[in-house]
Amino acid sequence: MSRFFIPTLVFVLLVLEGTIFQLLTPAQNEMDVTLVPRFVIIMLVFIGIHFGRFSSIVYGLAFGLIYDIVYTQLLGVYMFGFGLIGYAFAFKYKQIQDSLLFHLLLMLAAVALFDYYQFGLYKLIGITDLAANLFFYERFIPGLILNFAFAVIIYYPVKKLISHVMKQASLR
Repeated sequence: MSRFFIPTLVFVLLVLEGTIFQLLTPAQNEMDVTLVPRFVIIMLVFIGIHFGRFSSIVYGLAFGLIYDIVYTQLLGVYMFGFGLIGYAFAFKYKQIQDSLLFHLLLMLAAVALFDYYQFGLYKLIGITDLAANLFFYERFIPGLILNFAFAVIIYYPVKKLISHVMKQASLR
């Protein structure tokens, strides 16, 4: 039963990121910033650190495809990006698993890499015409702050959940 906790949590975060979060944010028309949650990426880094590269890539590809199908018009952008994050940020070393600082730094780096990947790709194919400096100040920095705060808040509960799941898996 515990093996379904992590996929369920990632799915809930996917729904929260795409729908409910948009309702909870203040009216963004009055502000010059856009808050972009990347909660699934934060969980992909958790999965990569604690379960390894293969699990992180599989979760990244699966939830990236779901994200593409449900929320975007261009298939493959999130699937490739989440898979790349799953591959690049899977460091299954004991020193990293035990360090809050390394977790948070890897999560921030993953969110930053994905945001620039998505912006660059959308700029390249002409989906966005946002200038790079506006992207940096209006989307990138507020998004990093939001995702950093989320990572700090969920660090200990998710770490406890992961240790519980791993303990249950070792009993099987």
